[in-house]
Amino acid sequence: MHTRSAAEKARIIDRLSHSVVHTHLQGICLESINGDELTMKLPYRKELVGNLETGATHGGALTVLLDHTLGTACICCDQIEAAITPTLDLRIDHLSVAPADKDIFAVARIYKVTRRILFAEGFAYCESRDRPIAKATGSWVLMPELRLSELLLSTEASVQQ
Repeated sequence: MHTRSAAEKARIIDRLSHSVVHTHLQGICLESINGDELTMKLPYRKELVGNLETGATHGGALTVLLDHTLGTACICCDQIEAAITPTLDLRIDHLSVAPADKDIFAVARIYKVTRRILFAEGFAYCESRDRPIAKATGSWVLMPELRLSELLLSTEASVQQ
């Protein structure tokens, strides 16, 4: 077990989020950590609108949010050491459209860990967790040989320059 406090997990997630350029540019940020459950937020932005008539956020932005949130949930999983975990497979069921002018939240948790694969599930919502706009499942490759601590140090060094 690699039990980390919510504050430790948040620190790692914040540092990692700055190194993933497309999520950083979309404004995706940590909303909360509750044990092994992670919630991230995609703030509503006009640049991310996919339907100009309705103002609905583009499905691609929602895909990035869910992929990033489910993948980042690996850091909240106390069964493994925090590691780089590239997406192996991702399935998203779009259940409804995000209303205009609303932030989108994504919730994720790891439900199974094997020697090299982590399995995650999650959902996205706007106004209520009880009314998801999308559900997602996927798998992520555990790559402990790619040291997360070294990536975070190199990211910090490049930010400071």
